[in-house]
Amino acid sequence: MDKLIMRLPIILIGPGLLFLSCDPEESFQDHLYQRVFKNVSNQEIKLVYHSLGNGGDGTVTDTLVLAPNTKKQDFFESGYSSDGVKGADYPLIIEDNVSVYNTTAREVPKFQLYLGNEFIKEWSGIADYLGDEINSPYNFNSWEIMKFEEILEPDYNLFIYGEIIFTITNTDIE
Repeated sequence: MDKLIMRLPIILIGPGLLFLSCDPEESFQDHLYQRVFKNVSNQEIKLVYHSLGNGGDGTVTDTLVLAPNTKKQDFFESGYSSDGVKGADYPLIIEDNVSVYNTTAREVPKFQLYLGNEFIKEWSGIADYLGDEINSPYNFNSWEIMKFEEILEPDYNLFIYGEIIFTITNTDIE
């Protein structure tokens, strides 16, 4: 009996030490790539995103203004995906993140590209692999992944592995 009492602290402490040796903070947080829009044209552009309001009530419009040769994170839709991040399954990461823009029967969401106040083009549809010839936020092939060398942990306790980037060029605004 004395042997059991002497071993009891080891039995009780042992699993706790094992649990502490894991990285529980990262295990229970979201892992993501940020969606980013990049303007490599020589002019300032405006990207207007139309989406359904909460619960499908009306249309919500968000605008992202990009100076020449800049990029900005998109806050148009939530739902960044963590699927496949640790396994570097880049096609799956792009598919999960871009599919949030899919068009519904009510013809929204959609993107409109403006140069100043001049309407240039509109993108809508169902996200798919459309080849390298079509540059569209709805084309999985139009997005690229930039993996960060070090994982970022912003103030809101998310682990950011990199960026998913859609690039707008001079060809898009001609």
